[in-house]
Amino acid sequence: MKKWLLNFKMMFLTMALLLATSCGKEPKLPEIPGVKGPLFNLMDGKVMVTVKLLKANLNIGAKVPIPKTKASYFEVSPNLEDGGTLVVFYLDVDDLKDMNIGIGDGNTLPDGRPIPGIPGGTLEGSLRADTELLDMSFYFHKSLFGFYIPLGWNTNGFGGYWNVVINNKNIGLLGAVSSDDQGHGAGFILFLRLEQLKNAQFQKLLRMSKQNPHIMY
Repeated sequence: MKKWLLNFKMMFLTMALLLATSCGKEPKLPEIPGVKGPLFNLMDGKVMVTVKLLKANLNIGAKVPIPKTKASYFEVSPNLEDGGTLVVFYLDVDDLKDMNIGIGDGNTLPDGRPIPGIPGGTLEGSLRADTELLDMSFYFHKSLFGFYIPLGWNTNGFGGYWNVVINNKNIGLLGAVSSDDQGHGAGFILFLRLEQLKNAQFQKLLRMSKQNPHIMY
């Protein structure tokens, strides 16, 4: 009996991993100079967003709560695989769904420039929380959650914005702010559409990630 249950559990876990692999396709996005990602996964009931900053040598490791949330955080560490700095966001779905920002304000990038991909460049009815680590900023909106990371290197004029599509669903927007003529002012921004948290396929994978701790989907 115990052997049968063990075999059934292994079969279920194998099927779960196969399903996760087929559902967890990575979006096809342009390569921002000096940046790898974002990569999307689920683990322990949280959405993982991984960004590799290949030219940012922040030789420390830190785990920092995301402002305005209860259980979401991000980790910064040296990127041993490719060099530079690894930034991983762990986003609690309940945090994002239950976010109450009130009326909010109109927010641009921290230096006043327009946000790529946002009509008029200003995200109306939002909150922006600026942090000291990597000068990162977070955006909270009734239908969007985002973060902005300034890049301290020349992107040689590369810029633009693109929809992030996984399994034929638009889950967000990736924006790249190009550097100026002096090679300064570049940045990387990502917005996630909160409505996709209600997607049935996503909810199924989320339940699986909670039931199978420490397994990445």
